[in-house]
Amino acid sequence: MESINEFKGLIRRRIKIFLLSAIPVFIIVTIIAFILPPIFVSRSTILIESQQIPQEYVKSTVTGYVEQRLQSITQQILSRANLIKIINQFNLYPDMGKKYATEVVLAKMRKDIVLETIQAGGKRGRDATIAFTLSYEGKDPTTVQKVANVLASLYLEANLKKREAQATRTTEFLQQELNHIKKQIDEYGNKITKFKKAHIGELPEYNAINARALDQLSRDIDQVNMQLSSLKERKVYLEGQIANLDISGPVVTAGGTIVSGGTREERLKSLRLQLINLQTSLSDKHPDIIRLKKEIHELEAQTEETKVSSADTERLNDLKNRLVTMKAQLGPQHPDVVKLSREVASLSRKIQNSEKGKTASRLAQEEKNPAYMSLKTQIESINIEINHLLDERFRIKKKMNYYQKKIENAPRVEKEYVSLTTDYENAKEKYNEIMSKLMEARVAKGMEETQHGERFTIIEPAAKPEAPEKPDRLKIMLMGLFLSLGTGAGLAFLQENLDHSIKTTTDLDSLGDVPMLSAIPLIESEADIKRRHKRIIIAVSLVIGVVCATLIIIHFFIMPIDILWLKIQRKLMIQL
Repeated sequence: MESINEFKGLIRRRIKIFLLSAIPVFIIVTIIAFILPPIFVSRSTILIESQQIPQEYVKSTVTGYVEQRLQSITQQILSRANLIKIINQFNLYPDMGKKYATEVVLAKMRKDIVLETIQAGGKRGRDATIAFTLSYEGKDPTTVQKVANVLASLYLEANLKKREAQATRTTEFLQQELNHIKKQIDEYGNKITKFKKAHIGELPEYNAINARALDQLSRDIDQVNMQLSSLKERKVYLEGQIANLDISGPVVTAGGTIVSGGTREERLKSLRLQLINLQTSLSDKHPDIIRLKKEIHELEAQTEETKVSSADTERLNDLKNRLVTMKAQLGPQHPDVVKLSREVASLSRKIQNSEKGKTASRLAQEEKNPAYMSLKTQIESINIEINHLLDERFRIKKKMNYYQKKIENAPRVEKEYVSLTTDYENAKEKYNEIMSKLMEARVAKGMEETQHGERFTIIEPAAKPEAPEKPDRLKIMLMGLFLSLGTGAGLAFLQENLDHSIKTTTDLDSLGDVPMLSAIPLIESEADIKRRHKRIIIAVSLVIGVVCATLIIIHFFIMPIDILWLKIQRKLMIQL
């Protein structure tokens, strides 16, 4: 009971400071709530439609999550150039444009644009975004609606361009890679062609052919060796026969008899006897006499030449010996040595001329002997055939060396060839792989161009707002009410703590040692009671007036009272 009385005393003492501080605060906050300009908000709801064609048939080349693309598109749309263009188009923020810098105006517009994603099932996740809302707030509802629609169209256009650009970049990249791989394939093909030309017959596929060719050449050279052996044996046999044959040939006498002589002297003696016999019966002008004389003359000349040749040869050898001795003793420049050298040279030429004549004479004699000529012709034919076979054997050996070298080089060539063909096959495999991806990318690009891929669709365009969304005047007034009550209570409590005057009997007891016997209550006169009642009436009237003014303001500036009451009832029912 005493506490209640103290509290009543506190109220009675501090009601004045409470009302003087609470009521102005509430009035100021209420005035601010109604002075703030109305802010209208217009929203567009954009649905994120999935790819129209199943992924099993056409695989999109546009990768990444929806949120990432939304952030990228948002940064693109909220760029300085785009925002300035929209501000100039709708003449936004004219007052701010005159007072503040462009960056401040752009920051304000970015703050007024709000993007909120809508998740499937109410869960937030990268794969759950199915739509998003794009809102813009401003003072003019018509302008707000137009700006919101423009922003929505910009998002749709940016999404299409971004997807088409990404599909185009993918296609162009694959095309460049394909051209690069095609160039590599051509280079590898040219290298393989040049390698084949440079190592023709040494490639792995020629190994069996080279082995067969080498085996055939080996058999051919064996056959040639056998033919050469046979021809050489026949040549030896013919040379043996021609060695035992008299190259002079038979001598036919005037009587038709054939006389064969061994040596040249014996034949000369036989021809002289024949001449004597013929001279007894024929005259010197007879043809047989003339022929025999001619033959005898030729044989005598040959015999004389042989004798002369033998003597000249012996003399030449003697002169050469003397020349060597004199050069050693006198030196090469001595006149006797020079003279002897000239004599040696002259005698050498004479002997050579004599040898040429003897060779011609011998050949003439050989032509007179048919058997010798036949054997010699056979030997020459055998020599030609032997030379031909030797050439053939040389050619075969050369070819054998050629094929043998190819067989020896085959492992090294095969290693290089396999390396080239492996690179070529790998390049072709890569080419086919990129070609397949390029065809898929082209189909995906066509899908994006015809807008059959993932796309943004406006399912709820921005409408003209009929009522302002900001400020929430009721909330501001309620906040002002609580703020005013708090301010009044705080000031009253502060004043009460700072006031050290005697207010209760307890305060009086604490001042001295004399106990208090009794307390006389406050005796109010009729005038005091009237003043108190008057103050109460004034306070109640003031409160009722403030409440009525508040309801009137809410009814005319925020919403009708009946609608507000229905909303309050609905919220209370939901909470219950």
